[in-house]
Amino acid sequence: MNALEVDGLTKRYRGFQLSVSFSIAEGETLAFVGPNGAGKTTLIYTLLNIVRRNEGRVRFFDLDLDRHEVEIRQRLGVVFEHPHLFDELRVGRILEFWSSFYPAWDQQYALRLLEEFAVDPDKRFKKLSKGMRTKVALTLALAVRPRLLILDEPTAGLDPKMRRLFVEKIREARERFSPAILLTSHIMRDVEDLADRIAFLENGRVKLLESRRALETWRVVEGVCDGDLSIDVIGLKLSRARQAKRFALLTDRYDERLINELRERGATVTSVFTPDLEEIYDWIIAPETAPSSSS
Repeated sequence: MNALEVDGLTKRYRGFQLSVSFSIAEGETLAFVGPNGAGKTTLIYTLLNIVRRNEGRVRFFDLDLDRHEVEIRQRLGVVFEHPHLFDELRVGRILEFWSSFYPAWDQQYALRLLEEFAVDPDKRFKKLSKGMRTKVALTLALAVRPRLLILDEPTAGLDPKMRRLFVEKIREARERFSPAILLTSHIMRDVEDLADRIAFLENGRVKLLESRRALETWRVVEGVCDGDLSIDVIGLKLSRARQAKRFALLTDRYDERLINELRERGATVTSVFTPDLEEIYDWIIAPETAPSSSS
């Protein structure tokens, strides 16, 4: 059984439309990456019924979102980029209130996380720094022992030490109770650290959905060629330096056959390297993508 199945989910705004289909297996981490305006936060809000979709079917744990929303929410942990909780309440009181809605709430785990995070349970939420607020939000999300953890840009604006701690606690949670995870992030290091599969979202559409391990086999090939380079690759960039036409191409099939194809077109390969995720992102997502009203 999948933790989440999304079939033809569509949300329309003036000048923007999100339209996606995907699934997340139990225990799997799927990360969505894309520029501002691609629809990442719209996707999260629509999955949580914060905004209503126009079309499509959404099922969590084989339960229909529209008919079983309360039961589904009791199995979810959610962390937003800007946690909005109860400003006037003390952290301990927030935990007490939160626990009343979740049958699987683990109070000992919650208190241990607060202690490890050095969060004072007697402090009012509005008095906390951004990093401390994120720690409280993560504590609430993990202490429900969720079957699916939804993380929307959770480490944006955090210092490197806090980011590493956040990732460490997500890994610990996966070892403790194996939740599926839906992550959106601009921080490619988070995605590389956590994701099993990666979806590249642009203008409300998934341009590419691939496993992280498969992406690790991709290569960038650079060289010079005066001939025709219309070959089957993922991406091709051309430039001219003096009389030589320089090229760089991205491929998921770097092998002898590709090298032979290049040679047949008069190409000389000067370098081959393994791109990191940020470099792959720059190939997949068009640089001229402009932000819209939806992120």
